[in-house]
Amino acid sequence: MYRVGVVELVGYRFWTETLGSDREWIIQTTQAKLYNLLHKEFSNIGSFLHSLRYDYMVFVDGNSKPKKYINILNKASKTAPVPLRIAISHGKTLIEAQNRATKNLQSIEVQGLIFDVPNNCNISPIVAIHSDFNDFTNKIREVSIYETYLELSKFYVKLKKFIMKNGGLAFYLGGDNFVSFIPLRKLDKTIGFLKEIPCLKSGIGIHKIPRRALTLATKALDEIRENRENAKVKVLVFGENT
Repeated sequence: MYRVGVVELVGYRFWTETLGSDREWIIQTTQAKLYNLLHKEFSNIGSFLHSLRYDYMVFVDGNSKPKKYINILNKASKTAPVPLRIAISHGKTLIEAQNRATKNLQSIEVQGLIFDVPNNCNISPIVAIHSDFNDFTNKIREVSIYETYLELSKFYVKLKKFIMKNGGLAFYLGGDNFVSFIPLRKLDKTIGFLKEIPCLKSGIGIHKIPRRALTLATKALDEIRENRENAKVKVLVFGENT
């Protein structure tokens, strides 16, 4: 089983409309401050959080207890301009767990936590994939920065469709970096997909805790870079390579 959660800033749009016409800089700085706090707090408990629209965020959870998320809600309430609510659910795939969490979120009236995870839920090892492109920075010298960004955007759409179809979640990290989380049983199929992308290299980590899986994935990607290996993909498994 996998656990995924959703964070919502309740009434966010209405808050933005109270700020007047010269509001965008206020919105951006407030978003950055809150996202910084939440990212640190979720990382501290081994989860991986990513913003989808700033008023909605999704996170891949490990084996954290409800109390830890209540603590996060309490800390975030001191920074957030509106109430927050969090729903955490489980599923055979990450996308199934995310769908359940999204539905459960609507049953929270204003703020609070729904922890839809049975006591006997066994957490399965999760696969984290950290990908980037070879020598992508030099492409900026050949074409414009914006054109390279468009190329990355096209790849991101392709990546998200594949990962979602195989029960996972994919996110853009900035630069030419992407992270994906997939069920372990989809590893071989995903490696085949990644190898078909020209100039793409991917580090893969496997662990029950998302943050540790991503740490292994980044370590694998660093080893490909440092050793200038011909391999497009490298896998590190907790207990075997650490």
